[in-house]
Amino acid sequence: MSKMNLQDLDKLDRRIISNLLSNGRESIANLSRNVGLSRTAVAERINRLEKTGVIKGYTAQIRINSENHASCYLLISCVIGQKDGVSEALKEIPEVKMTSIVGGTYDIISLIEAPDLHRIHYLSSEIESISGIKEVKSTIVLHQPVCR
Repeated sequence: MSKMNLQDLDKLDRRIISNLLSNGRESIANLSRNVGLSRTAVAERINRLEKTGVIKGYTAQIRINSENHASCYLLISCVIGQKDGVSEALKEIPEVKMTSIVGGTYDIISLIEAPDLHRIHYLSSEIESISGIKEVKSTIVLHQPVCR
């Protein structure tokens, strides 16, 4: 089967993917109800999406012990030549949800999630001490209208 891209998908495939992004363990029966297709049709579409590489896997996510958890983006400047090392160190911190090496004013943008702002402060301090980091700026997330 040839590779597919998101732009090649029809509205139903996109709805299936959106549901799976919200809950990767959603049952075929619930997906069927949510999308308006038979279980067989949903299962066939998921199978095709997996085989063509649109769905590349399913992952586990850690639970933050608070429904009203805190999130923070860290804007990180690194010592020249240290981006990869810093990125590897960030991988070891479970509360780090996303790390991107970027161009521009900063070298890395990282998203951290924790039960409260006190823990965010602790994690920020821990991250600031990683060897190879020159400067860290933080910006607290006030609201996430879309989170998948």
